Amino acid sequence: MSGMSMGDVLIPGETLPLIPYQSQDLARLIESFRQQQASGHLQLEVELQPGKYWQRVLIWYKGEITYGGHKLIDRGELIRVLVKKFKPEYSESIEGWLIQQLVYPHSTRELLTFLVRKQVLTWEQIETWAQGQTVFVLEQAIGFAGKYRFNPQPDIDFYHGEAGAGLNWNQLMMTVNTRQQYWSKIGNLIPGIGAIPLPLTAAMLGKIAEKAIAQHAQKWFDGHRTIVDIATALDRDPLQVARSYAQWAQMGWMQCQQPIDIAMESLAPVELPIVLSVDDSSIVQTRIKRALSERYEVLLANDAMSALHLLARQPVDLLLLDVTMPGIDGIELCQTLRRMSKFTQLPIVMLTAKDKSYDRALAEMVGATEYLTKPLDDEKLLAVVDRYTKRGHIQ
Repeated sequence: MSGMSMGDVLIPGETLPLIPYQSQDLARLIESFRQQQASGHLQLEVELQPGKYWQRVLIWYKGEITYGGHKLIDRGELIRVLVKKFKPEYSESIEGWLIQQLVYPHSTRELLTFLVRKQVLTWEQIETWAQGQTVFVLEQAIGFAGKYRFNPQPDIDFYHGEAGAGLNWNQLMMTVNTRQQYWSKIGNLIPGIGAIPLPLTAAMLGKIAEKAIAQHAQKWFDGHRTIVDIATALDRDPLQVARSYAQWAQMGWMQCQQPIDIAMESLAPVELPIVLSVDDSSIVQTRIKRALSERYEVLLANDAMSALHLLARQPVDLLLLDVTMPGIDGIELCQTLRRMSKFTQLPIVMLTAKDKSYDRALAEMVGATEYLTKPLDDEKLLAVVDRYTKRGHIQ
């Protein structure tokens, strides 16, 4: 199957069965593809609410994500989109050349390399665009249940730079978490990424002074399309669209319907402080849950990626973080979180089997609030968690 391009892989994938997954499983699923150095495309059906799905795709190359979108695009469409975005003056002249090239077995990589050498595009432009599209997919999939199929295709060759690499996973997740802060800030006006603008009433329409806004609202606010659906149709950033809508809602020009958030229904009750424990040992996790579950809702993650996915969707009052974990360890995760304004004040308690002054100093250096050694003492653990949570402040 050599010479297969991005546009050739959709039909074989359609024959594979869709496998259901729960909201907390997506992080483990993605991490497994990374560890297996997988190449191919991951097709997701994200269940926004009962009976409503978003179709999303992530393309993988040697364990790294190289592109995300709401559908697979073939090499011709990919190049048209990139040229139109970054060099619109070339759009017409590129069409004839592209038709000629597509009749030959050129790969996506070869066509992009040619355009970079001819200075029509740069690798930086290509990667920036791909990263933006992938961030949209991740923030629309994280925290929701759904179905997936993975079609292993080693010949998908849309990757970036002279050296040929995928997107930086840590940077992707940091961007998703940063954007989540902005979504939270407008949450009282735009209740979630799946919010649905309602049709305008006569009173709302009468308040709108700008004709263009009234026309936009009458065209797109049908009570069925989500903000993401509208943004996708307009080829715009969903967050930027949502922030504009938040201003309109503040003016009384529109209202949004609260989405039924399946993922949030399955997460912790809001009346209890929430502790997220990140540890790859099931024995340690069982003990932590037993020690804290009478006073706290305890969420569990067995690696850093699972933790980042939960933190992107779920408010957490305290983080218990094992220092030694496969992949991204606790020190690196703590350091990453402290760089995000959303988590600068989050209490982070580091857990480790090492009781050395150097390890304590390192934990403190990266921003840990407290440091406990294993084996854990249940009473001491509970006292520390009480001290740094809302429950402790009430007491």
